[in-house]
Amino acid sequence: MTREQIHALMATGEFPEGNVPEKLVETHISWVLLCNAKVYKIKKAVKLSFLDFSTLEKRKHFVEQELHLNQRLAPAVYLRALSVVLHDGRYCIGGTEGELVDHALEMKRLDNSLEMDVLLAQGKVDRTDIDRVLQVLIPFHRNAEIIRGHISAAAILSDFADVAQIRDFCTASLGAAQGADLIASIAWVKAFLTEQAPLIEQRDREGFTRDVHGDLHAGNIFLTDPPTLFDCIEFSPHFRRIDLLNELAFFTMELEFAGHPELSAHLMERYNSAFPVMRNAADRKLYLFYKLYRANVRMKVNAIRVQQTKEAGERGKRMELFTRYFELYRGYWKVLAG
Repeated sequence: MTREQIHALMATGEFPEGNVPEKLVETHISWVLLCNAKVYKIKKAVKLSFLDFSTLEKRKHFVEQELHLNQRLAPAVYLRALSVVLHDGRYCIGGTEGELVDHALEMKRLDNSLEMDVLLAQGKVDRTDIDRVLQVLIPFHRNAEIIRGHISAAAILSDFADVAQIRDFCTASLGAAQGADLIASIAWVKAFLTEQAPLIEQRDREGFTRDVHGDLHAGNIFLTDPPTLFDCIEFSPHFRRIDLLNELAFFTMELEFAGHPELSAHLMERYNSAFPVMRNAADRKLYLFYKLYRANVRMKVNAIRVQQTKEAGERGKRMELFTRYFELYRGYWKVLAG
């Protein structure tokens, strides 16, 4: 659907079970329509380097994939896939008559005050909350499908080195020294991954690569009872079929970014005691690399958003995030490089 169609749906459209739209949230790949009791997510007709939602058929497929994959962790939240139709001049979610214009995912609306990232910012997350999340996460990881032969050091390097595209932006925004550090860190990682290739392949053979969440961080967790882990990656198996250390590194990196290294350490200690995935110093070093990798992605995304955003307030917010992620990234690299 186009922006104009989405706004028409919000203004005069029909929603299932009398749901009333209250707020529209836009991401770079989706429209999220918040209603009084439900949430409806409609994918944008976009084609990017890492996903393709360009046709109606593909959007239908990925709506169904998102429903199926997220029901592994949040079956009470991810409810059903619905058609969006145009009938008698009005857009209707779940309609059976009229012109098919798109597809929507229906979800139960949760209390936004229970979002873990919101509570982190308020200083209201403690070790008990981490333990509650782990009671959901560890069984999910234990039972997740084991994938062998999917990852390699070369593929990880290709993903990592993509950050070179923001070198000029980094230099212009932060200075020549920071731009030089960015390029030096990529060169260092190339050598590191060449050295670590046998370990990466060994862990893959041993079953540590699994079909998991792929985007696990505090922003995708509600501290309900029990906690709800949602919004896993549906558009690319490449980003979801990863080493468990990579999955955990995203979560712990974000906890450290939020200023809570003690929660990060507690999470890994409890997780690893229950389900040992980091068995020795070599694994620990690889885990630290994955935190560097995750900071790399966050840094790059925010740099791109700064350059794409015209609104001054949003640009300032994204610039602050980029700067903070860069410093976290550089800190991880300095520790790894010794």
